[in-house]
Amino acid sequence: MNKAVWLYKDICSNFFSKRLLIFCVFQFTVMHYYIYPVKHFSILADYPATPWILPFLGQNTYFLFVYGISVVYFYSNVPFMQRNQLYVLVRQRRLYWTVYKLIGIWLSAFLLSVVEFLLSILPLFSRIEWVAQWGKLYYSLALTDATTEYGINLYFSYDLINSNTAMGTMLTMIFLLFLVTGMVGTVMFSLSVCLNRTSAVLVGTVLAVFTVVLENMYRYCEWLVFFSPFSWTNLLLLYQRTRKMAPSVHMAILMIIIIGTVFTILALKRMLIIDLHWNDEE
Repeated sequence: MNKAVWLYKDICSNFFSKRLLIFCVFQFTVMHYYIYPVKHFSILADYPATPWILPFLGQNTYFLFVYGISVVYFYSNVPFMQRNQLYVLVRQRRLYWTVYKLIGIWLSAFLLSVVEFLLSILPLFSRIEWVAQWGKLYYSLALTDATTEYGINLYFSYDLINSNTAMGTMLTMIFLLFLVTGMVGTVMFSLSVCLNRTSAVLVGTVLAVFTVVLENMYRYCEWLVFFSPFSWTNLLLLYQRTRKMAPSVHMAILMIIIIGTVFTILALKRMLIIDLHWNDEE
């Protein structure tokens, strides 16, 4: 019970932090930029919006890039070697301490995905209609040239809307965000343990940048899609509507599981033999 209480407190202290606040500011800012024109069209057309706009945001390369950078910043305190953790590690032993930190990374990833969904609702909140369907607004944006006329920089795919339910698409999007975020956090934790913290942040940043590189280099280097995990939250990409060479949803999930497992094992083995260096950060 004591370990469960400690895990709960540790997750809360790591999640509800200054990093979460800055994460939310970054995400809300970019969401407001992309969603405000949608809200403007909603007012003019007198069509209420539904809460399911996040999958359309996920089709935008620069939104995914900012999300990736925000995730890297959130996990930039890996491997959590603050000096106040020294006494906890001594009591719990290295193996259990590392397992609990990895569990915390994945729980934080789930919470970040939920936060991302909630933040996507805020710019539209005054226009929200709480229904399970896509709603007239997104159908209109998919079937007309309103996105061009009103300066909307999001792509509303009729194929996606017509072929998938709103709730199912939203849950798939949140699940993929959770998996990708948790995997990146695990990779960063493992690299910080095996190499150093700088290498972890550098690799995480490169993974985020790959979303933009992929968009500009895809026709020359199609294989880059398999090294761009944040792009795997683009449902049109995974449904292979935009690229011929792209992982399916199931393949993306399998790759995430394999990568996450490999780096988890590396971190666990490395933590048993390294000399620990503590810092005085909060």
